Order: sequence, then C-alpha cells, then structure tokens
Amino acid sequence: MSWDTWALLSILSLCVAVICWSAWGFYRDSHPGGDDRFLRLTYLDGSKYVEVPASGGIGRRHRAQHRAT
Repeated sequence: MSWDTWALLSILSLCVAVICWSAWGFYRDSHPGGDDRFLRLTYLDGSKYVEVPASGGIGRRHRAQHRAT
C-alpha cells in the first residue's frame, strides 16, 4: 500500500473511534442509572459533573466490635 492509503486509513479509523466514543458518552449521559460504581455530582450551572467513586458502605452503620471482659 502506498503512503497515501495508510494516511487515509488512519484518519478514517480515528474518525470512527471518536464517533464511537462520543456515542458511548451520550448513551451514558442519557441513562444515568446504569453505573452504580460512581456518584455523579453536577455543578450548580449544570455544565459539568464530577464522578466520585461510591464506597461499598453507603447507608450502612459501622459499629466497632466490643469484647466482653
């Protein structure tokens, strides 16, 4: 293959990768309940969000174990 063909294939594959990545991002934004591993906190103006890893103990009480003496 010539150099021009490799360049065209690499540009085409980059475009396809960006389109797939964008589609996946739009899908995740439109279905917010799909990933429970992260807590999504939206900024006040609604422009961006921060994903915080959710701990496994949300809503549980932690009690220290007491030994009988």
